[in-house]
Amino acid sequence: MKLSLLASAALCASFLTLGCNKSEPGGVPGTDSSFTVSPPQMSTHLKPKESKVIKIDVNRKDSFNEAVVFMAKEVPNGLKVDEKSKTAAAGTKEVAFTVTAEENAQPGDYVIKVQAKPEKTGKETLTDVKVTVDKP
Repeated sequence: MKLSLLASAALCASFLTLGCNKSEPGGVPGTDSSFTVSPPQMSTHLKPKESKVIKIDVNRKDSFNEAVVFMAKEVPNGLKVDEKSKTAAAGTKEVAFTVTAEENAQPGDYVIKVQAKPEKTGKETLTDVKVTVDKP
Protein backbone atom coordinates (compact mmCIF):
# COMPACT_ATOMS: atom_id res chain seq x y z
CA MET A 1 0.00 0.00 0.00
CA LYS A 2 2.84 2.43 0.89
CA LEU A 3 4.54 1.71 -2.44
CA SER A 4 1.31 2.46 -4.30
CA LEU A 5 0.90 5.80 -2.49
CA LEU A 6 4.51 6.78 -3.21
CA ALA A 7 4.11 5.89 -6.89
CA SER A 8 0.90 7.92 -7.08
CA ALA A 9 2.56 10.93 -5.43
CA ALA A 10 5.51 10.75 -7.83
CA LEU A 11 3.18 10.53 -10.82
CA CYS A 12 1.20 13.58 -9.65
CA ALA A 13 4.41 15.55 -9.11
CA SER A 14 5.60 14.74 -12.63
CA PHE A 15 2.32 16.01 -14.11
CA LEU A 16 2.63 19.24 -12.14
CA THR A 17 6.08 19.95 -13.54
CA LEU A 18 4.94 19.18 -17.09
CA GLY A 19 2.11 21.70 -16.89
CA CYS A 20 4.38 24.73 -16.70
CA ASN A 21 6.64 25.90 -19.48
CA LYS A 22 7.98 29.21 -18.17
CA SER A 23 11.50 30.45 -18.68
CA GLU A 24 13.91 31.58 -16.00
CA PRO A 25 13.32 35.25 -15.11
CA GLY A 26 14.81 37.91 -17.37
CA GLY A 27 15.23 41.63 -16.74
CA VAL A 28 16.25 42.08 -13.10
CA PRO A 29 15.43 38.68 -11.53
CA GLY A 30 14.04 38.71 -7.99
CA THR A 31 12.50 42.18 -8.42
CA ASP A 32 9.35 43.69 -9.90
CA SER A 33 11.50 44.67 -12.91
CA SER A 34 11.61 41.14 -14.29
CA PHE A 35 9.71 38.97 -16.76
CA THR A 36 9.36 35.38 -17.91
CA VAL A 37 8.29 33.98 -21.25
CA SER A 38 6.01 31.01 -21.89
CA PRO A 39 5.91 29.17 -25.22
CA PRO A 40 3.08 26.70 -25.92
CA GLN A 41 3.13 23.78 -23.49
CA MET A 42 2.52 21.24 -26.24
CA SER A 43 4.50 20.70 -29.42
CA THR A 44 3.18 22.43 -32.55
CA HIS A 45 2.53 19.83 -35.27
CA LEU A 46 3.41 20.59 -38.89
CA LYS A 47 3.53 18.61 -42.10
CA PRO A 48 6.15 19.37 -44.75
CA LYS A 49 5.32 22.65 -46.60
CA GLU A 50 2.94 23.69 -43.80
CA SER A 51 3.20 26.89 -41.72
CA LYS A 52 1.69 27.80 -38.35
CA VAL A 53 1.82 30.81 -36.07
CA ILE A 54 3.39 30.09 -32.68
CA LYS A 55 2.73 32.58 -29.88
CA ILE A 56 5.04 33.14 -26.92
CA ASP A 57 3.57 34.87 -23.85
CA VAL A 58 5.44 37.65 -22.06
CA ASN A 59 4.70 37.56 -18.31
CA ARG A 60 5.69 40.95 -16.91
CA LYS A 61 6.12 41.87 -13.24
CA ASP A 62 4.59 45.18 -12.13
CA SER A 63 7.60 47.42 -12.75
CA PHE A 64 8.89 45.81 -15.94
CA ASN A 65 7.60 48.01 -18.75
CA GLU A 66 10.23 47.95 -21.49
CA ALA A 67 10.17 46.17 -24.84
CA VAL A 68 11.46 42.60 -25.10
CA VAL A 69 13.44 41.50 -28.16
CA PHE A 70 12.95 37.86 -29.16
CA MET A 71 15.54 36.07 -31.28
CA ALA A 72 15.28 32.57 -32.75
CA LYS A 73 18.82 31.41 -31.90
CA GLU A 74 18.81 27.77 -32.98
CA VAL A 75 16.49 26.66 -35.77
CA PRO A 76 16.85 22.98 -36.75
CA ASN A 77 17.40 21.97 -40.38
CA GLY A 78 14.11 21.56 -42.21
CA LEU A 79 12.36 24.32 -40.24
CA LYS A 80 12.16 28.00 -41.11
CA VAL A 81 11.17 30.96 -38.92
CA ASP A 82 9.63 33.92 -40.77
CA GLU A 83 11.71 36.52 -38.95
CA LYS A 84 14.62 35.58 -36.72
CA SER A 85 13.93 38.62 -34.51
CA LYS A 86 10.67 40.11 -33.20
CA THR A 87 10.01 42.77 -30.58
CA ALA A 88 7.20 42.75 -28.04
CA ALA A 89 6.57 46.45 -27.39
CA ALA A 90 6.34 47.74 -23.83
CA GLY A 91 3.12 46.44 -22.30
CA THR A 92 2.59 43.78 -25.00
CA LYS A 93 1.73 40.35 -23.61
CA GLU A 94 2.80 38.13 -26.52
CA VAL A 95 4.85 37.83 -29.66
CA ALA A 96 4.15 35.56 -32.63
CA PHE A 97 6.48 33.75 -35.02
CA THR A 98 5.44 31.87 -38.15
CA VAL A 99 7.23 28.53 -38.39
CA THR A 100 7.32 26.52 -41.62
CA ALA A 101 8.30 22.90 -42.15
CA GLU A 102 10.21 22.93 -45.42
CA GLU A 103 9.46 20.43 -48.15
CA ASN A 104 12.49 18.30 -47.16
CA ALA A 105 11.73 18.38 -43.38
CA GLN A 106 12.21 14.95 -41.84
CA PRO A 107 9.47 13.68 -39.51
CA GLY A 108 10.41 14.02 -35.85
CA ASP A 109 10.50 16.21 -32.76
CA TYR A 110 12.50 19.45 -32.85
CA VAL A 111 13.29 22.36 -30.53
CA ILE A 112 13.75 25.97 -31.57
CA LYS A 113 15.80 27.88 -28.99
CA VAL A 114 14.43 31.39 -28.48
CA GLN A 115 16.18 34.16 -26.56
CA ALA A 116 14.18 36.99 -24.95
CA LYS A 117 16.14 40.06 -23.91
CA PRO A 118 15.06 43.44 -22.51
CA GLU A 119 15.53 46.10 -25.17
CA LYS A 120 17.54 48.41 -22.86
CA THR A 121 18.96 46.74 -19.75
CA GLY A 122 18.72 43.49 -17.85
CA LYS A 123 19.30 39.78 -18.11
CA GLU A 124 18.23 37.72 -21.11
CA THR A 125 16.34 34.45 -20.78
CA LEU A 126 15.99 31.42 -23.05
CA THR A 127 13.05 29.16 -23.81
CA ASP A 128 12.38 26.11 -25.97
CA VAL A 129 9.66 26.06 -28.61
CA LYS A 130 8.73 22.48 -29.47
CA VAL A 131 7.80 21.54 -33.04
CA THR A 132 6.86 18.12 -34.36
CA VAL A 133 7.08 17.42 -38.08
CA ASP A 134 4.53 14.75 -38.98
CA LYS A 135 4.65 12.46 -42.00
CA PRO A 136 3.12 13.99 -45.14
